[in-house]
Amino acid sequence: MKASIRGLELFRSIMLTGSISKSSVELAISQPTASGLLKRLEDSIGLILFERSAFGLSPTPEAIKLLPEVDRMFQHLDHVQTKIVNIAEGDSAFLSVQSLPSMSQHFVAPTIKLLCEHFPKATVSIHSGQSSQVVNSIRMGAFDVGFVYGARENSTLEYIPLKKIKFECVVRADHRLAQESRVEPEDLRDENLILNRSGTYLRNALNRALRQHDIPVSPKVETGTLQAYDLINSGIGIGILDTSLLSDNHYPDLIAVPTFMNIEVEACAIFNKATPLSRIAHQYLTIVQDFFNAAPKTG
Repeated sequence: MKASIRGLELFRSIMLTGSISKSSVELAISQPTASGLLKRLEDSIGLILFERSAFGLSPTPEAIKLLPEVDRMFQHLDHVQTKIVNIAEGDSAFLSVQSLPSMSQHFVAPTIKLLCEHFPKATVSIHSGQSSQVVNSIRMGAFDVGFVYGARENSTLEYIPLKKIKFECVVRADHRLAQESRVEPEDLRDENLILNRSGTYLRNALNRALRQHDIPVSPKVETGTLQAYDLINSGIGIGILDTSLLSDNHYPDLIAVPTFMNIEVEACAIFNKATPLSRIAHQYLTIVQDFFNAAPKTG
């Protein structure tokens, strides 16, 4: 038996409120109904989600693992509901966008600002996700436009190159390497490296460049770009990362130092060419292309 949406809604509510009684009030159902709904959910998925005791409910490890996926599902349902309302009201000026978290500041925020200036009545739904999530969401038609790094061969998706992003050594301004004109392989020894997660497009680009110089990679921390910047800013280590976040002065205490590697990746907007785009999505893609055509092509 499959999990019901109502059961997952109750599970999510209990995880947030910590109490089945509070969740029953929030969902406007009786407490016995909520208890029965939770029991049916656990039976249907074959997992115990909460340990029962005199002190109430405590989430199991399985529940903790499940929560992020359920959260994402309900965020997407909220987006779908918004789209349904717009369609029902006959308003086609609705745009949905998904991007990598690290592309939000430099790619999404300034172009959405321009869209809202040109179309003040437009409504926009913006979500973030990992590269594979963005690609799959656009392929399935869940969002109108996506932002990712690197064009891929695909019969369904259209990739629009926007800007080449450099990989350089990101350090604090008070780090010893901040005064160097170029970071060499020996400079990386004994440093805590903070890099993008293994398997991501950006990390794969870096690994290829390092292999060309016969340099092994043993990062201290693997994480997303935004978290990497925060960790570097706190003094934990240095990174070889996408430098677009430095161009808008979001991290005034960090600088980028050129390296012995010449790594550039293409930032792209993507859309599903098998699905007709709405007028507002067409207009947004035009705004995005105009914005980056007017800017320098290297970041």
